[in-house]
Amino acid sequence: MNTRIVAAAVSASLLLGGAALADVDFAKEIQPIIEKSCLKCHGPEKPKADLRLDIKEGLLKGSKGGPVVVAGKADESTLYDAITAPKDDPSHMPAEGEPLTQAQTDLIRDWINQGLKWPDALVLHPPAGAEPGKPAVAEPPTDPGVPISDAEKAAVAKLQDLHALAQRLAQNTNLLRVDFSLQAREAKDDDLAALANIPNLTELDLGNTNITDAGLAQLKNLPQLTRLKLHKTKITDAGLENLKGLQKLTSLNLYGTEISDAGLEHLKDLKNLRKLYVWQTKVTEEGAKKLTAAIPELVVDRGYELPPPEAAKTEPAKPDEPKKDDAAKKDAAKKDETKKEPAKKDDAKKEDAKKDETKKDDAKKDDAKKDDAKKDETKKEPAKQDAAKPDEAKPGPEKKDPAKHDAPKKDEAKKEEPKKDAAKPDAPKEQQPEKK
Repeated sequence: MNTRIVAAAVSASLLLGGAALADVDFAKEIQPIIEKSCLKCHGPEKPKADLRLDIKEGLLKGSKGGPVVVAGKADESTLYDAITAPKDDPSHMPAEGEPLTQAQTDLIRDWINQGLKWPDALVLHPPAGAEPGKPAVAEPPTDPGVPISDAEKAAVAKLQDLHALAQRLAQNTNLLRVDFSLQAREAKDDDLAALANIPNLTELDLGNTNITDAGLAQLKNLPQLTRLKLHKTKITDAGLENLKGLQKLTSLNLYGTEISDAGLEHLKDLKNLRKLYVWQTKVTEEGAKKLTAAIPELVVDRGYELPPPEAAKTEPAKPDEPKKDDAAKKDAAKKDETKKEPAKKDDAKKEDAKKDETKKDDAKKDDAKKDDAKKDETKKEPAKQDAAKPDEAKPGPEKKDPAKHDAPKKDEAKKEEPKKDAAKPDAPKEQQPEKK
């Protein structure tokens, strides 16, 4: 019994694992969710928190707070946390309208885990006139299609032999989706002949193939076709004439082709056309406006264009502008000279002051030299006087002056007299008669 339970659990696990490995179809399963529930707040015009979800670049860039998705890791992506948060949580998304269903959040989770696959150059658009979380018009009931005939089964088998993918849109409808993009450049115009026997064909992908205008001739008898992808094919304006009978066509992708405004003239009668992708084509803004005038509800997507660099906005100078520039430069030069004039005057004053100081120093040095010269002259004066007296300069034998010669002798005699007196003994005192 326990063995059976374990075996059943393993089988269930394998089934769940196999289901998780199924690739999420962005255009079919993710794009409608984002356009319906997210773009009213996170579109190209004034996106909340600077988060744009209409282009892949905006999703990867994130919001003011940083990245919102991590490719391959839904559990680390704040976007997934927001759509699964309780409705009363401040971070819950969408902020208005009904919350996403469990099936929708699971799809977004698997899409993130599978690497955030997003077709190149695809730009999303909110439904015209839609309010946040509410569709613009009521969704039509699911179309069951027409009963599948033997001819249709044979045609589908032939497509599978050509390695094209053919599958139902849902379990409750016979409508089919055929994809030749997996075959890529091997697809030929003749391969499309089998499509004429598939009345339930509603979505056709011929992108990145070698299909030409001759191949488009095979699409005339496909009244159920609603979505057609012709991006990066070899079609021209003339080939679009083959699409005039596709009155149910709602989406047409012409990205990366040679289509121009002339080709859009063949699409004016497709009144149910809502989205037209013409990025990297020759379609101009004027041509797109002309087509939307014929189909008011149509959105023509010419792709996300980066703003031109600042240098590209320069305009050629007018003839008079150089003179104005010269006058302005001269005025500016005069103003600069006016501002510099006081500084020059100050510098001149400083230079004059330095020169005055230098002159004063030189004068002081000259005075000092003159003083030194005077001192030298003063010292030399006695020498000059001595040089002027020849007798004094060379003393001869001294002449004896009798008076001077005798004077010392007299002085000596005077000095000798006291000496003589000093040599005499004291005179005896007068003896008094002895009294008896």
